[in-house]
Amino acid sequence: MPNFFSNSPFNLNPISKILVVFITGLTVAYSINIRFELAIACIIGILFYLNGYKKTLFKWIILCAILYALPNFMVLSNINPIIKMFLSLFIIFRMFLLPFMAASFMIKTSDVGAIISSMDKLKISKNLSIPIAVMFRFFPSFKEEKKNIKMAMKVRGINFKNPIKYLEYVSVPLLIISSNIADDIAKAAETKAIENPIAKTRYIPVKIQTIDFVYVLIITGLIVGGLIW
Repeated sequence: MPNFFSNSPFNLNPISKILVVFITGLTVAYSINIRFELAIACIIGILFYLNGYKKTLFKWIILCAILYALPNFMVLSNINPIIKMFLSLFIIFRMFLLPFMAASFMIKTSDVGAIISSMDKLKISKNLSIPIAVMFRFFPSFKEEKKNIKMAMKVRGINFKNPIKYLEYVSVPLLIISSNIADDIAKAAETKAIENPIAKTRYIPVKIQTIDFVYVLIITGLIVGGLIW
């Protein structure tokens, strides 16, 4: 796994990653030309590769190949209604592909400390920065606990043959664990004096690099170009 604390020229500032997530979110409401969409996906994919997430990049390549191979809504209007309904779900998911991909890159390559440090530099309110930090702490823990629950179910011989029972065995522990994780994160935050208004010394230095401006400007330019096209 890449080191978050290294001065890698390809590990961007968390703020630029968050900006790109919001910018790519515009593609959900405003459709852009497919060539520009693919160009954006390629840029994010290159950054995945440069940061060492080759397996994640491979998964995104497979997903993009499947989703972009689907016909558009105009073609779907001429086929069987049942097939149309089924394929429409995948096309709707494709609309969210770019923001999901940008968010995946942000989560994979960002550390909570770096995110808070970046937001402090921009004088962002604690009312916004603290919930974002908690969110970043919560989901990795949740994912790990989910994996442990599935492993425990496998050991006990619980499988998907009975879907209703399976969902019950998964959902109930996850709800309890989610509550426990939230409590633990809140206690840890209070222990570290997160509410203390005094300026804090950050262990993780963050800085804006040239690649941050290039990343944001290229993605913005491609989306504007896709809208105009």
